Amino acid sequence: MIWILDWLKERRISDRRSFPVSLESKNHGLHYHAVVRYRWRLNPHCLAPRPLAPDALARNLLREELTNVASKYRLLDRAAAADAMNCMLNQELWDHERRLRVEGRVRIRVPKPAREAALRRAEEEEALRSAHARETVELELLLDRLADPVLGPVWWVSRYADLQFATGDPKQKVNSVLDAFQRLQETLQSARTDQTSDEKLLVRRKIEEVFSVIEDKETLSLALQFMNHTLEHLGIHGMDGGAAGFNGSGRGLKQGRRAES
Repeated sequence: MIWILDWLKERRISDRRSFPVSLESKNHGLHYHAVVRYRWRLNPHCLAPRPLAPDALARNLLREELTNVASKYRLLDRAAAADAMNCMLNQELWDHERRLRVEGRVRIRVPKPAREAALRRAEEEEALRSAHARETVELELLLDRLADPVLGPVWWVSRYADLQFATGDPKQKVNSVLDAFQRLQETLQSARTDQTSDEKLLVRRKIEEVFSVIEDKETLSLALQFMNHTLEHLGIHGMDGGAAGFNGSGRGLKQGRRAES
């Protein structure tokens, strides 16, 4: 009789209930307002002691899981966040000792002040991205100008024209300006060479890694055929003018135009 009364009490308590919760979005400091409807069931097959406060345990489990999902979505992506949360709740949710199983669903909304703050942030972020993209384009154009063997020195001398024709010997100042430009060009060229060398080294390491794990001859033959096909596609030929054969060393190769088919 006592067991039946306990079961009825648990049944009444575990009927669907609800509680409000504030969930922080991916936008730091901006929160969803959510209402969670839930219910829980004790696991009759669990040997661990029964939780003393199962309802509080259920709410805590839901709060932790929903907080984790909400933090992955921007505040303005309310619909996507709600779908992800309910998808998570659609799966079985247990505590660590599997004493209690929880299920539920959630409805979220975005308060007007939070939405306005999120819109302001989005506008500011877009402005920063646009400014960054503009600066990147300007720097790339400047790099092209500095690397130009004809226009580069002209642009550089023109930039420091006021300095050259101030008091003093113009010839000495022009030589100084051109020497500085030459030093700058050498630095840029060295940086480009280092970048190219790093990329080549990475490719070489990847190729060595592939061949180091191949053990049987059939797979090795297929890999060599693939490498030779790639070299032929790139227009790389051997010293004799024929298609380059890949032997793992990379020697005896030169860049040329692909043969007309």
